[in-house]
Amino acid sequence: MLCVKRGDSGVKMSKIKSAIITAFLLAAIIVLALFATVSCNVPGSNGVKRYNSFISSIRLGSAFTGEAYAILYPEGVISSADYDLVVNDSENKDKDEYPDKYTGYGSLYVENDKLGENSEEFANSVAADAKILADRFGGLGYSVTVEDKYSVKLSVPTNFTYAAFTGKNSDTRSSALSVISHSVQYLILDGALSLRDGSDYDSSKSILPIRDNVSDYFKSVSFYSMAGQYAVKLTLSDEGFEKLNTAVTSGESGKSAYFFVGETNLNLTVSLGTALTEKTMLYSAEKSYAEDFSILLKSVADGNLLTNSYNKDGVNNATNIVSLTPVLGEYAAIYLLVAMLLVMTGAIVGSVVKYKKLGLVNAIMVFIYALVLVTSAMLLEIEITVAGAFMAALGLALMCFANFRVFEAVRAETETGRTIQASVKLGYKKTLFTILDLHAILLVAALIVTLIGVGEVAACGFIFFIATICSYVLYWFTRFMWYVISSPVKDKFKFCGYKREVLDDED
Repeated sequence: MLCVKRGDSGVKMSKIKSAIITAFLLAAIIVLALFATVSCNVPGSNGVKRYNSFISSIRLGSAFTGEAYAILYPEGVISSADYDLVVNDSENKDKDEYPDKYTGYGSLYVENDKLGENSEEFANSVAADAKILADRFGGLGYSVTVEDKYSVKLSVPTNFTYAAFTGKNSDTRSSALSVISHSVQYLILDGALSLRDGSDYDSSKSILPIRDNVSDYFKSVSFYSMAGQYAVKLTLSDEGFEKLNTAVTSGESGKSAYFFVGETNLNLTVSLGTALTEKTMLYSAEKSYAEDFSILLKSVADGNLLTNSYNKDGVNNATNIVSLTPVLGEYAAIYLLVAMLLVMTGAIVGSVVKYKKLGLVNAIMVFIYALVLVTSAMLLEIEITVAGAFMAALGLALMCFANFRVFEAVRAETETGRTIQASVKLGYKKTLFTILDLHAILLVAALIVTLIGVGEVAACGFIFFIATICSYVLYWFTRFMWYVISSPVKDKFKFCGYKREVLDDED
């Protein structure tokens, strides 16, 4: 009797432990799923503050949120819209001069002087500037093309989060466009680098020898980032340190000298009347500002100066940032979410149909996999594109393949007459190297793509890198949950949907 009671007590305890672990895991999945998918106004804030779900906070590619672009017009070139705006304005004093001054060329109007004998030279200068701009904007993800021979188009994916795209987080959308506007404003600057004794170009003068090329003073210019802090890092050459130190120490104490590119003040200062102590100067700024200024200064310091001035002619004195609708439609992100949910549903239903209650274990792994990828994409600011979503689905297929492979290996062992416990142990042992080799090969391939690729290709590689790691970890977690959930079940063969011809007295 005592032994029976202990056995009953052990079964009861096993059931309790199994129920507690399962309930805890399911509760965690449900809570995370709510945080991942449900957006709502914060209670008590009268709808002013809003919680945006993990999914709505993920950056989306241009196919889902559109792109922004700006057209750069060199001096002497204006758009057709600006031309029409002037000639059709009866009160504009220049309306009668424009037809004689400009000639239409595609979607542009170009000054007749530019289209004379030097038209090819002018076109070549615009093409040369486009190459410099491509180098400046390339690191920010922009594409640069020459439009109608005499203008340059800058295009960049907006990469809004879904919350920003739908207006649920307007500050983020506004700030994203502001970042783009700032980049365009500064990276199209023409002119050389100078250090002047005042903040206004016209009322200041250079404090360095006029014959010197200030760019030669710098050994390197780079973007600096550490612990969430960002800065422009300027490293002086030995000659530059000596000359700059002489210039600043001879200046009026208490005042500042300002770095200019052309006639534009960058608000990067050096204190006058105080000797420099180090060859490296750091200027803290917001991330986007620090990136823009470091790219601009490096380009200028390397001697890549634009030949033309852009968007400074009269009606073109401001650069307009145009935001386009996504190529896949306004609801493309919703369609993507539905498609991914269908893929998940298919994986869950298929496993349950084939493996009965054991399929529920795989279903739990599917939910955990989805939550890991969604959380990773949000925290690491991974941009999700159509190709990236495909990589996530491919990772899910890899995880299900690993689980189904071992499920079938266990089934094969049960058919030889072994118990479930022995079959599971042997099934995992026989599939270990196959699963390990497959994941190792795919992990290395994903890492190579991540490190070598750029833009969307690198993002896809990174997504699959995370997916592969998640798949392998969940492959082992599946075994643990299989044991936990099936532990209190008397007929474990029925739980798994397996049949065994040989009777097992132990069961």
